[in-house]
Amino acid sequence: MPIERQRAQELDHMVRKMGTIVSVFEIRSDPVGNKGFKAFRDLMDVYVDACGKTLAADKDFMDEGIDLDADENLRERLRAAFESVFGTAPGSI
Repeated sequence: MPIERQRAQELDHMVRKMGTIVSVFEIRSDPVGNKGFKAFRDLMDVYVDACGKTLAADKDFMDEGIDLDADENLRERLRAAFESVFGTAPGSI
């Protein structure tokens, strides 16, 4: 079922707000000097991108979640970001 117009606008605003927070995180994490911590930005980028793609497919990412199976590129980016943050592949834990 398609998202109602008002709900779609709310979700779009949320995606934009999350993108702004990610940008601020990048600026604030630069001086820390820890690559693993800074790589959290990559995880956030993947999440925000996935939310945007889900919304573009007329789905509510808050209610329906995010389907990573539909996008190999997102899955690969998520794996790489996870490894950058934790130093190990997601399946190894």
